[in-house]
Amino acid sequence: MKTFFTLVFILLITLTVKSQSYTWTNGGGDNDFENPLNWSPTPLFGFPSFGETAVFDGSISTANCNILNPQDFTTLSVLASYTGIINSSISDLTLVSISLQGGTLISPNGLMIVSGNFVKSAAASFVCSGTSLLQYNLASGTLRTMNGSFNLNALEIITSGSVGNRVINFSAATSTCVSLSLNGGSFPMAYRGTINVLSSLNIQGTALTEGTTNTGTIAFVGAGAKTITGTGTALQNRIGNLSFNTTGGLSMSGNIAVTQGWNVTNIASFTAGTSLVTMLGGTITGGATTTSQAMFDNLSISSGSTTIFSGSSIINLKGNLTNNGTITQNTSLLRLSGSGAQSISGSSTTTLNAIEVSNTGTKTLSSAVQLLDSAKVSAAGTLACGGNLTLKSTNSKKARIAEIVAGGSVTGNITVETFIPGGVAGWRILGAAGVSGLTVGSWDGGSGSSSDFAMTCLGCINDPLSAGGYFVSIQNDPTGTGITYTELVVGDALTPGTGSWVFDANSLTTSIDITHSKTGPVVTGPISSSNGLKANPYPSPISVSRLQGHNVSLSSVDVYSPSGSYTSYNGGIPSDVIPMGQGFYANGVGAGALNFVESDKISGNNSMAKMSSSAIGSVFQLQLDGVNDYDRTYIRFHGSATTNFDRTLDAYKRYSTPGYLGYPGAYSKYTTIATVNSSQDYAINSLPFAVTTDAVIPVIVKVSTSGQYTISPVDISNLAVGACVTLKDKLLGVTHNLRTGNYVCNISDTTSVARFELTICADPSAGSSVGVNQYNSVPSSLILINQDGNGAYVNTNFVTNTKATISAYNMMGQKLMTDTEVEGTQTTTYLNLGNVHSQVVIIKVTTAKESSVKKLFVN
Repeated sequence: MKTFFTLVFILLITLTVKSQSYTWTNGGGDNDFENPLNWSPTPLFGFPSFGETAVFDGSISTANCNILNPQDFTTLSVLASYTGIINSSISDLTLVSISLQGGTLISPNGLMIVSGNFVKSAAASFVCSGTSLLQYNLASGTLRTMNGSFNLNALEIITSGSVGNRVINFSAATSTCVSLSLNGGSFPMAYRGTINVLSSLNIQGTALTEGTTNTGTIAFVGAGAKTITGTGTALQNRIGNLSFNTTGGLSMSGNIAVTQGWNVTNIASFTAGTSLVTMLGGTITGGATTTSQAMFDNLSISSGSTTIFSGSSIINLKGNLTNNGTITQNTSLLRLSGSGAQSISGSSTTTLNAIEVSNTGTKTLSSAVQLLDSAKVSAAGTLACGGNLTLKSTNSKKARIAEIVAGGSVTGNITVETFIPGGVAGWRILGAAGVSGLTVGSWDGGSGSSSDFAMTCLGCINDPLSAGGYFVSIQNDPTGTGITYTELVVGDALTPGTGSWVFDANSLTTSIDITHSKTGPVVTGPISSSNGLKANPYPSPISVSRLQGHNVSLSSVDVYSPSGSYTSYNGGIPSDVIPMGQGFYANGVGAGALNFVESDKISGNNSMAKMSSSAIGSVFQLQLDGVNDYDRTYIRFHGSATTNFDRTLDAYKRYSTPGYLGYPGAYSKYTTIATVNSSQDYAINSLPFAVTTDAVIPVIVKVSTSGQYTISPVDISNLAVGACVTLKDKLLGVTHNLRTGNYVCNISDTTSVARFELTICADPSAGSSVGVNQYNSVPSSLILINQDGNGAYVNTNFVTNTKATISAYNMMGQKLMTDTEVEGTQTTTYLNLGNVHSQVVIIKVTTAKESSVKKLFVN
């Protein structure tokens, strides 16, 4: 009984004095924390302990204090006026909380446990000794704060106590630890603020939820190897944000769950392993360089969550992607860089901007994947689509499969969408866009829909007589002459590389937007077409100039628009791009073989009939406008052009299409404008610079209906400054200055000769020794003089190694720079014009065989 009352007495005394504070006096003079003479008042147990507070305020003494033995459940309060050193390096400490506003605290060489707040001002110092471990024990749901610039060896966050959430605030990103261990046990944990880690992160615990919203950041910084060791089961002990700005390499193992963000500024290297990062929402942010990519072993998007692939981030994956949620892709790239098998799977459709196979092995799409931009195989690996890949298409952009390098492959069925803009009812030349195995019936939509054509043919849902007369809406031109057309039937194959005339309409005058969605084996590798009508066979845009490079007889390409006229493509006019699914006439080839190879592919993602300009030379246009139709013709001036037909610069004008209902056979009564050269009508007429003789060019206009028409100058600013540009109407005897505006007149639908004459005055300042009527040889090269945001430049494309001299003059003939010598075949040289003020600059490129001159306004 006596023992029981003794214990009760001690407990009552302890509870009574547990909030008592004691001030350091060093009255005993030995600097010993446990000497009762060194405190005021005298502690009940000889020194502050068991919930009591040790105050170092400097009011009585600023002497140093040595903690020689372990202490338990004490609070340290060090005020700014204390300037001494509290040294606990040879003992362990279990503290309730620490407020360090002055002086210096030397940590134990072993273990220091803190269960309350740990704050430090800039005026105070905390010295982490030896291999010390700071263990933060979150014993309740009360928010704990670690605030100050701490440099720690090892920091471990643990939990104890009863059920409930646990929250710790690391405050601003000023504290650093070599290693960080997060062991939440069964308690949901949440983190605030930022803690910097130099070496390792170890994640433990079994809780599958967060305490509250987890906004904290664990930031890997500094040099040296970095490691992350996750939990044994996915989704445990979740992290808010992980960020990386380190010159060290990274390796991971186990399971890491992230709720807010994965942010990479720099990681020197990544060692592949078997780790799994599960995103429960948030954002993955990385750069485009090798060291700024967001690197993962395996990545999972949690069910019900949305993860953002930020901006143009590269998400580099060594293992598998499992998507059970939603990905917001922006303009990011998912790079599959593992050396073995990888997969994309999950319960959700995965929508990506772009995907790349950059290593060996088979990369399998095991669930639905939609691409908005591109799929690229840049290594000897395989993208196995398995019928799960869809290339999306809109009115502005169309996804593609980019050039496949030697040894690489794309296999299996894919689905390709092809957006075809509506508007005027009329013919189009189309081809199977990147898939094989299609027939005419694959395009037959009966009455017409937003995904197929309302077709008439033998075997089609609508037979040839269903339109009120005999009419077949899908035909071919096997000879490529535009004279005789062949009607197709429902079972005819739509062979990759071969084009077909398709009448696109949902009424007598209009057509609607159509988004084809066709599935079949993907078309890759070499393709050859020997039909008169060709078509881009690949699920990617291709380049006219690249086709010309290995099809030596190919000149221009003609594409027909339902508006009622052809557009010819050559030398970048009006574009160098043939979209996927686009059919065309291959001039110079006709019904002969046109060969397509993977290297013909280019990176443009324009939708059908939306093509960007990349014209070579100085280009001027004449546009003809009627009430409901229009057409353009192009005049190009270039140092490599001749007055004869230039295969890679000129294009003849094409007029005829298949007939219409009530108009059997070829039909050619369209509103068109063309120039005439040697009795040939030109859609693109490329000429040498007009230097000593004016350029006088006949212009022929044909119209579908008699009436008033307007002829407009387009890009007149590309011509020589001050040079006259006139249009002579020979029928009316009128000469109109196009620099003052458009020319309007009435034109009869019976006109069949060149009524007009375009004159562009000679420009002696161009500096060439030959003019339009004097240039007879066909040069073997192209020289482009132009400017962009980086300044004026010269681009050469010589067939053989050639030396060239680049000169620059002002309008008074004074040199603006030292002549620049270049040598090679394909070169690009930006000119060093120094501090030239805004003015017209004459740039001249001279070789042993030719010269090219252009005036630029340099601002």
